[in-house]
Amino acid sequence: MELSSVDKKRVISKDGRELGVLYGSTIDTGKWTVLHILVNVSKDAAKELHIKKKLFKPIIINVSTDLVAVVGDVIQLRSTMKELDELF
Repeated sequence: MELSSVDKKRVISKDGRELGVLYGSTIDTGKWTVLHILVNVSKDAAKELHIKKKLFKPIIINVSTDLVAVVGDVIQLRSTMKELDELF
């Protein structure tokens, strides 16, 4: 799967709650592996995850690829929103 094909996909938690939209990724160029996905967190999800909103800036979080369960029409994580709240 090409990286461009996952651009702007919705990111959801294990319990089906929307976290946000894929914004980008961090890549280890030495090993050519994706380390993290960058998620533009929705306003509602940020509130639920207790992440403070930045003035005039999107809320972008790094999510380890270890937390990614499925990449298809959406990107589903292995963690529930409650578990994500504990991580962030």
